[in-house]
Amino acid sequence: MKNWLASLGHNRGLKLLALLLAVSLWFAVGTEERTETTLNVALELANVPPNLAVASEVPAAVQVRVNGPGSLVRKLTQSRLAHTLDLAGYKAGRHNFALGPKSFSLPQGVMVTRIQPNSLKVTLVPTITRVVQVQPRLEGKLPEGLEVKTVQVRPPLITVTGPASELADLKFLNTLPIDLGQLTESAAVPTDVDFKNLHLSLKEQVPILAEITIGSKEASRTFSGVPVTAGPRPARLTPAQVAVTVQGPAAALKDLIANDLKASVDTKNLPPGKHRLNVSVNLPEGLTLAKVQPAAVTATVAK
Repeated sequence: MKNWLASLGHNRGLKLLALLLAVSLWFAVGTEERTETTLNVALELANVPPNLAVASEVPAAVQVRVNGPGSLVRKLTQSRLAHTLDLAGYKAGRHNFALGPKSFSLPQGVMVTRIQPNSLKVTLVPTITRVVQVQPRLEGKLPEGLEVKTVQVRPPLITVTGPASELADLKFLNTLPIDLGQLTESAAVPTDVDFKNLHLSLKEQVPILAEITIGSKEASRTFSGVPVTAGPRPARLTPAQVAVTVQGPAAALKDLIANDLKASVDTKNLPPGKHRLNVSVNLPEGLTLAKVQPAAVTATVAK
């Protein structure tokens, strides 16, 4: 006891300063104007027992109304607040969790005046495991002139765990929406599975990729009145014009005109008279011939 009393004499100035600061802080907080606000406290579920799943709708957060010194309340509004429901040891069934002022760790001087909701109902049900297909969900539009050629999800199958009532008839799950408006070329886009409102989870966490192949948009155009030429021997052609249907990238077809198409028949070594000849068409690079109508014309070679 004497030693303890003697220690009070050491560093007397520092101890007096600390005492003054403590009294000042208490006075500042104690006399500070009080304020009231509602805090958004996130709810987190922890230690869900193996082979069980949460099958009830649990809110993502609770609204906690508090009253306290303005500085402390402002600090709380700028912090991420969370409340954890520890489900360790719980069995299948419906469980009620009451929420009260002591459920939340708040600074001294801050009081809880209301909690909404003030109780939570959590239903735990047995789970089963199933392998389901993953299908890509595409949204938005590619830039003009492009189109999706193929889409493959890796892995194509995943193993999920959840209530038997939700998995019994489930055949596939979609990915989260993939915005095509952000793409200009082929890409492997990281994504995830969209469980929507289902109480499902992946048995093993695996990265999900959507491999999207993008290419020029294909289109076709038909050009009427394309003149047909004969060569190397001159000949009179009936009909002298044909209709040509061309396929290829939409951008390449957009500015194409009939004069860009060269239709012809081969009259080499033909004797005088009438001959039925197939029409060939010379196209710009990157385009393919879909159809010529008529496909053959009559060539009359003079004597």
